[in-house]
Amino acid sequence: MASQIQTVLLVVGLAIFGCCPVLAGQPVQKGAAASPQRVVIPFDFESKFDNGEYGQSMGDMFWAKLKRQGGFIVPESMQEVRDWCQRNALVPTADTPLGRMKEIVVKEQAGDIGIWGKVERVPGFETDVYDLSINIADFTVDPPRMIYQKKARTQTVSQIPHVYVKEALDRLYGRTESVPAGPDPRLQERWEKAPNLVKGDFEQGQKAPLGWDKLPFDVTWVRENQKNAKARNRVIRMTMDEDVAGTTGALYYSEFFPVEEGATYRFQCRWKTTGSAAKVFVKCYDELPTEFRVSSAVDPAQTEKREVYRSQQNLQGNVGVWNVQTEDFTPQHTQFNPRWGRVMLYAYWPAGTVEWDDVVVKQVAPPPAGRGRKDRRPSMETKVRSREIEDRNQ
Repeated sequence: MASQIQTVLLVVGLAIFGCCPVLAGQPVQKGAAASPQRVVIPFDFESKFDNGEYGQSMGDMFWAKLKRQGGFIVPESMQEVRDWCQRNALVPTADTPLGRMKEIVVKEQAGDIGIWGKVERVPGFETDVYDLSINIADFTVDPPRMIYQKKARTQTVSQIPHVYVKEALDRLYGRTESVPAGPDPRLQERWEKAPNLVKGDFEQGQKAPLGWDKLPFDVTWVRENQKNAKARNRVIRMTMDEDVAGTTGALYYSEFFPVEEGATYRFQCRWKTTGSAAKVFVKCYDELPTEFRVSSAVDPAQTEKREVYRSQQNLQGNVGVWNVQTEDFTPQHTQFNPRWGRVMLYAYWPAGTVEWDDVVVKQVAPPPAGRGRKDRRPSMETKVRSREIEDRNQ
């Protein structure tokens, strides 16, 4: 609570007295208390093809990464920015003039740096091909200085977070590492040859598909009913009425599979919807001491899997046809070690049907060498780290 109050006071102070400009993209150095942190305002991106849904995901993505990496002040939540945009009936677009963006960021949001742009799906492609525009501008100087400006057409949806958003934030933070201009051919080779970690064709099993949980009431395992489909092809079908779609939605888990922290994995699946929204979560877990007592004392040798990382993938596609989702992710955590993963397929509002098939998770890049020892916490419930406990016991 104290840190939140300090953040609010600092934002208010910046709005009243103005921000002291520093070099654009320069990360905040330890011990440099005299240099105030700058305020970054990420906006939802323009995305007309889905009435702004993917554009909101872009805003959330920048906000979450800035919040996690630190070095700048960001709004308490993206909802604050959205509320302002709704009150003023204004969402910045890629064509908003720079002078108007300065008024929005500095005068109306008490910010120093703005992030905005657009993402639009390109029609006529079977895969997720997008036209992307990202703008990051520093408004503490006159005229405003563009820190990053990029227009690109993606080949896969995974390029958005792993290439272009990463490149934009590297420029903002002043990082100098280069970003590959295109897909790494070694990743493609591993993608073609590596084993699938998930039994995702749904062709084997008895009461439920082999390698997946028991079927909940709103999930069925059926044969595909398209006339031109393979006669024996089986799929997972989620059927939701309004009550289910508007509350819990429908979800289905795979069994656990091993993962390595820092390695890059590629997820892919086919999916089809009658209009219901669909997401995929690839959750990764560490093994930590269990909280459940089986006797008068907890056996320290007993462990349970606790989630420490997740890849959330917001699926975008056409209604009534099979779409393909492909996205890379890298399990990592500052204090815990992701060791196990599992896939959660998820569908929700509006009511309708979502079908799934050909789920694939493969490792396409090994973890980097020389990863150092982590300053772990004994459990998820404490902020005390293991190194502090060791120091006290010495």
